[in-house]
Amino acid sequence: LGMLAITLVCGITLSGCKQEPDPDPTYNVWTDSATYADFFATFGTLNDGQYLYLELTNSQFSGMSLGNDGKHVWTESQIYDWFIGRGFDNATASQRKAWLMTIGHGFIASRTGQTVYMLIK
Repeated sequence: LGMLAITLVCGITLSGCKQEPDPDPTYNVWTDSATYADFFATFGTLNDGQYLYLELTNSQFSGMSLGNDGKHVWTESQIYDWFIGRGFDNATASQRKAWLMTIGHGFIASRTGQTVYMLIK
């Protein structure tokens, strides 16, 4: 009886504990790159060293055939690292990452020379 009481008390005590939220949530993102010529044919001008970003509606996002190529499950810090790796300064990388976290779906394209890097969330 004593062991049963201890088990019961421990079970009640543990079940009353709040579970902490995930300290580092993850997000599905897709990355890709293209030549500037291919990007230009679809989207238009993007100057070297510049980037663009746009929010996608749910229907725009659903209409994209993204598949599993280039798909990643990243934390916010990994998304930030993607920006830094594409030449964004710390402040802009933080700003664009924060923007991505507040919207459902977004598209970012960054041009370096003749290559355009793209991130979709």
